[in-house]
Amino acid sequence: MKIESEKPLNPPGAGRSAPYRHIPGLPDRTSEQTKPNLPAEQIRTSQVVLSASNLAIGWGKGKKQHLLADGIALSVQAGSLTVLVGPNGSGKSSLLRTLAGLQPFLHGDILLAGKPLRQLSAEERSRKIACVFNERMETGYFSVFDIAAFGRYPYTDSRNRLSSDDREHVLQALEAVGMAAFQQQAFSSLSDGEKQKVLIARVIAQNTPILILDEPTAFLDAPSRIEIFSVAARLAHASGKAVILCTHEIELALHYADMLWIMDREHRFTAGAPSIVAFTGAINRAFATATTRFDPASGTFKSIEKHDFGRGKHPDMP
Repeated sequence: MKIESEKPLNPPGAGRSAPYRHIPGLPDRTSEQTKPNLPAEQIRTSQVVLSASNLAIGWGKGKKQHLLADGIALSVQAGSLTVLVGPNGSGKSSLLRTLAGLQPFLHGDILLAGKPLRQLSAEERSRKIACVFNERMETGYFSVFDIAAFGRYPYTDSRNRLSSDDREHVLQALEAVGMAAFQQQAFSSLSDGEKQKVLIARVIAQNTPILILDEPTAFLDAPSRIEIFSVAARLAHASGKAVILCTHEIELALHYADMLWIMDREHRFTAGAPSIVAFTGAINRAFATATTRFDPASGTFKSIEKHDFGRGKHPDMP
């Protein structure tokens, strides 16, 4: 999806520091002075709720270990939207599953709310992190309310019965994504965009400080993709959640993200404010092809002639 630029982007140190384009139909943020998209006071006081150092991800044990990526260092703050981008096969989903405690890491450290992730039980993790992964669900005749209510099961009794408080959480979650009016409708009857909003309502209902959304914009049309990003940003900035969203939508990521993570084709990890990362060449290392590259001056991908790359040199910089 191409998002037309109303203004060229400025490199770091020249006027506005963040890669930004006004997308028609969205609030114009040209008056903002800093990135991340958090007030300066909130940037200073935000709590780190998830961090990793010298992290290696992959699978297997002992001599059968397969290393996917190592040396990963990251931190996630409450009240921020972190967007992870990268080509298919770069290890994005493996990183998210590892951070959620669903896939063991090979070495390094992950701290969740200041505690080593390895020491937390599945029940403890379920009260800290809620996830939506990009997997098709067989939902049968479940209603919209039923699907969102699954988020409350870490809090239910031994018979998985919902209390009045649980039901209130579910209704509030559906209202947060604009789906309360659909609560009695069959989940299977919804559009793809509506289904994604209900799945996000499920993780909101789980009431955790961290939300992980793995490619929630996949298979959606352009308006729905923008709407999902807007919901994610609202959850972070208005509700104080730490939201990690994985996507292929580079231009929307630059518009909305407080922090940008990139996994490239060689499984190298880059993290930083979009205003910095956009000018490091990391986006090109991850996504550039023989005929296209990312232009940080406009914040868009452009088609170029082969000879513009020089003698086979990869276009890390514009």
